Amino acid sequence: MVKILDGKERSKEIRSELTKQVGDLRLNGVVPTIALIHVGDLGGAAGYVRRKAETCASIGIEARVTALPEQTDFSVLKSVIQDLNEDQKVHGILLQLPLPHHIDEQKALDLISVEKDVDGSSSSSLGLLLAGREGFVSAGALAALDLAKLTNLSFSDSIIHILGDSVILGRPFAALALNLGAKIRLHPRNVVKVPESVCEADLLLVDVAKPELIRSEHIKEGAVIIDAGNNFLKGKLVGDVDFDDVSKKASAITPVPGGLGPLLITMLTSNLIKAAKSFYRLRSSSR
Repeated sequence: MVKILDGKERSKEIRSELTKQVGDLRLNGVVPTIALIHVGDLGGAAGYVRRKAETCASIGIEARVTALPEQTDFSVLKSVIQDLNEDQKVHGILLQLPLPHHIDEQKALDLISVEKDVDGSSSSSLGLLLAGREGFVSAGALAALDLAKLTNLSFSDSIIHILGDSVILGRPFAALALNLGAKIRLHPRNVVKVPESVCEADLLLVDVAKPELIRSEHIKEGAVIIDAGNNFLKGKLVGDVDFDDVSKKASAITPVPGGLGPLLITMLTSNLIKAAKSFYRLRSSSR
């Protein structure tokens, strides 16, 4: 019988522990603080930031929201981020995507200091991950890894296919799995049809924004399926995987909604707490 990878329940478990960690930091005089920035409201950026701020507040993290108008140019955004980089009371910075088309997203993300890049999206953070060194990893990749570890899958020598090579999910997840000994095949996000080789995957991560693209004939018996899709089809929220059909063949699968999504903000808060702890250790050692 297929195992449903319930992101909501897993998120509750993790947040309970994170709340305790925030309480300990506050007792030691450190208020974990994140700066959330959005430029305009493309793709509902303002709503995503609001939900992240509310989740942070629910476990004791202070969230500072900076809302910039859509016409903001790169130099203004650069100044905002540099000020936050230097602010000792801010432990993490997140720049909500997408950005307006006149701003280069990767250049903007690279403005965030690596010590505060709690979404792990800068080139420096990605480089550390690829090198197998300590750093922040994107919340999406951490969420996918956490759910995958709830299965009986052994990453060592497993074959993992990733449909969707974004810097916030596909690429960092590939690096995480590679560091754990898996054999990786990374496919571009703009695939027209499902590659035939996908059927060899022990684990398949899908993030291509194509509703119900993956069906049972595309996967091997007993595969683990992580669906990062977020599409509306006939007024209903669905993933990139045909859940009902694929569930007949998979050993474990994430539902949409209720799978990867609920864990994203939880993993972001985990990274923020990690940054605040690092600040506390540095402060203590300098005394």
